[in-house]
Amino acid sequence: MFRIESAKLTGTPGVSGWAQVHDFEPEESDKKNLRGRLFAVIATSSGEAGVETVSAGRELLSRLHEEYFGDVSAKPFNALKNAVEKVINEFKTWSDIEIVASSIVNGVVYSAAGGGGRVLICREGATGTVLASEKEGVIASSGFPKPNDMVLLATKSFFENVSQGVIKAALTSENAEAAIETFAPEIRASENLGSLGAIVINFKEEGIPLVESIIEEASVVSKIDIRKNLSGIIRGFIQKLPQKSVYVKSELGSEETVQSKKMTFSIALILILILAVSIGFGVRQKRINDLKGKYMGLLATAESGVDQAISLASVNPERSRELFVESEQKLNEILALKVKDPKVLDLQKKIDTSRARVLGEYLENPELFLDLTLLSSGFKGDTVSASGGNIYILDKNGKKIVSVAISTKKSKVVAGPTMINEALDLASYEDRAFVLMSDGIYEVGLDKTKVVDKVWAGEALIKAFAGNIYVLDKSANAIYRYAGSGNTFGEKQDWLAAGTRADFSDASQWVIDGSVYIRFPNSKIAKFSLGSPQSLSISGVIPEIGSIDAIYADADNSDIYLLDKAGKRVVVTDKKGRYLAQYINDQISGATGLVVSEADKKIILLTGDKLFSIDIKHI
Repeated sequence: MFRIESAKLTGTPGVSGWAQVHDFEPEESDKKNLRGRLFAVIATSSGEAGVETVSAGRELLSRLHEEYFGDVSAKPFNALKNAVEKVINEFKTWSDIEIVASSIVNGVVYSAAGGGGRVLICREGATGTVLASEKEGVIASSGFPKPNDMVLLATKSFFENVSQGVIKAALTSENAEAAIETFAPEIRASENLGSLGAIVINFKEEGIPLVESIIEEASVVSKIDIRKNLSGIIRGFIQKLPQKSVYVKSELGSEETVQSKKMTFSIALILILILAVSIGFGVRQKRINDLKGKYMGLLATAESGVDQAISLASVNPERSRELFVESEQKLNEILALKVKDPKVLDLQKKIDTSRARVLGEYLENPELFLDLTLLSSGFKGDTVSASGGNIYILDKNGKKIVSVAISTKKSKVVAGPTMINEALDLASYEDRAFVLMSDGIYEVGLDKTKVVDKVWAGEALIKAFAGNIYVLDKSANAIYRYAGSGNTFGEKQDWLAAGTRADFSDASQWVIDGSVYIRFPNSKIAKFSLGSPQSLSISGVIPEIGSIDAIYADADNSDIYLLDKAGKRVVVTDKKGRYLAQYINDQISGATGLVVSEADKKIILLTGDKLFSIDIKHI
């Protein structure tokens, strides 16, 4: 028997085509005995499949599986050849379909190829072609592998871009992984290799180990060790038998009978002990085989899913994230089985290193940006606003406003209790700060100047944008615009378009970047542009946001930033609500507000008496 190792390589899907590599062994014992382990490389040079590469590949693989594993009455040789031939004919409309497949059944290797793919073998340093298919027709072969054989299944594009010298050097490598690493530089140096696919299969001599070290409890035990252990047990048992003196009697026949009975009894005990040990090893081996059958299918699917997710990250981000999450779930199922397998560890490492690229997840530790109590003792910020690279923080109870320059951290107290007798809301524009009070809106700084008289009846929120002041009147369900001219502001103008109906009674926060975004307690965000409602749906976030605790957008940023305290994260979407990235850390749960400067690549979180920053990495 052989220990079979494999490694695979595919090009990046695109207009030049796509390729997928598959490695599968059924869990059902009857199918495993009759159909064995299947390796397949499928490809097409047609780029028509576009971003549907994954579903297209799955459809092909599904049909190949159905044809090969469906009817187990046929011989493996005929089953494999017929399966490849039938699938290629069915998908002719895709143009230039290539399939190269091999199955290993009871120590025999069966191979079939069509569409231009080839099968090569390297044995004892010599490389030879097993199959070289043409564009039309399917050819097949079978043979017996030998220890250390290296078999290569690859598409036409592979052999057009990798020289024979490199192929021979790779196939004489120590193992399949090393062979693929030899091919990789050749592939990276070429372009438009979407239809390139290859898998290397290495037949390692199994040797004498009895039990593989694949579960935590199992130890590596060899047949030689078993024989040595049993020999030691037998010697120890014999040594512990009572040693009695031998008396010579004239009745020799009677003494021989006694000694014979003792020997028979001893041998019987030893045989019982050997049987018990054998049963123990047999039970353990069965448990190992059952476990291996349970996780190998999951592992193969998860590996394929991660590879596809990585290749689709820039082409179809949403599908890429779906595949990645599915693969991670399968990995967690395997880890729950307490499996010890290098392939599982490799998959876990690949998932960890690819998380940011595929999922846009950044596990970042917020750094202390500024301790606000150093500016004013006992300061505790309630509301934060930003404009022109400056952050303004309002302490409603302390009746204070402080400002901080994002790029330099230069800070100062803008206004104190002598200037602010009450503060209901805060707005800022460039280096100017505005406070909502019970009788209107005031600009505060060196002086306190009333700029807008109150004309609304109930609660309101204020915002400054493009030199103008905006008021959201909750009770009237209206938005007013006061056009700015220098230090003065004009008369109230209705900003909402005529006939627009809205309910702002539960509005919690709003931001303006040209469009208006209004946040409600139920995590709903309403968007208005030029006074009219616009469609906005947050999509693609995994897991979904349960509660949006703050929102930030402005004209200088290209994205929207959402604070999710329960999820301990800041979620980033584009301005249509489509997911882009998320920054995750436990400290985020303590934030009450946020502002963002993409120019400075900083997310600034307000936690009351402190500001923390997270470096932006998704842009």
